[in-house]
Amino acid sequence: MNAKQLKVIAIVLGVAVLLTLPRLFRGSGEEGTLDVGDGFSFAVTDTIAGVDIVLADDAGTVRLERTDAGWTVDGYMAEEPKIRDLLDVIGRLSSSELVARNPSNHAGLGVAEGGRRVEVRTAGGDVQQFHLGDRDTRSGGYFVRLPADDVVYRLDGPAGGYLNRDRDGWRPRLIASVDTAGVREVLMRRGDREAVLRRSDDGWLAGDAPADSALVQRLLSILPSVSASGFPTVEEEAAADFTLPDGWVEVFSEASADVTGRQLELSILLLEDEERGDWVARLADGTEAFRLSSLTVNRLLPEALVPSP
Repeated sequence: MNAKQLKVIAIVLGVAVLLTLPRLFRGSGEEGTLDVGDGFSFAVTDTIAGVDIVLADDAGTVRLERTDAGWTVDGYMAEEPKIRDLLDVIGRLSSSELVARNPSNHAGLGVAEGGRRVEVRTAGGDVQQFHLGDRDTRSGGYFVRLPADDVVYRLDGPAGGYLNRDRDGWRPRLIASVDTAGVREVLMRRGDREAVLRRSDDGWLAGDAPADSALVQRLLSILPSVSASGFPTVEEEAAADFTLPDGWVEVFSEASADVTGRQLELSILLLEDEERGDWVARLADGTEAFRLSSLTVNRLLPEALVPSP
């Protein structure tokens, strides 16, 4: 065998070694992914009664719970479409994308003991759980690990994103939806100023005078989708006193079957938060508070339609 042949063989062997080395490191926690065995598998066959997202470092728990009145999050009503999306995937999670085998990598991937953990409770009383770690910024997905296993996998799909929501992320933002075609009267108060808007055959009246049609249309345009800008903290909600609101809006539609000839469609109580520059609000027949932006309140209670006395 001559020198040229030996050189070719050496080059081929070198290339083979270079191709093999990454496979030796994959799954060791150094880098890369690898399809291994059955991989990560999290299956729930019984009816899911609740999902607890236990935050890292004992920072609290986001509790999703099935009740007779629907799903709640930490006792507040949860948005049903978001719950349905989660239930569609949470009971059948799987991955074969191995990221690390060495427990020394758990903390860096966010799946160590004391990290974030997901517990799924069933109607039969069973509890199944897995560790939900950090997001894989290079490849997408989230790192996951079963409690009895040191192996860490990357979980793709929407589940990781759903389970990263905080409490307010599960709550509905749509507060009210009113069909404006039937609206006949709007009562408004802001501070010590009040106004009554009535629809007549000739248009809208503010008291006995024609109302500013542009302002009325802005008010009506927001009624089909009155949406919260956010939610107060538990402490802020407890301190909110709606017995003496800073303002309120009542919207009525025509109702021939009612002795008054009208039906209440919406009633919102408002407290101004001057420090934050928005408003804390609550439906008059509701129990949960929410925040409305000043822009939304100014459309519901236009200063020009609620003039000073």
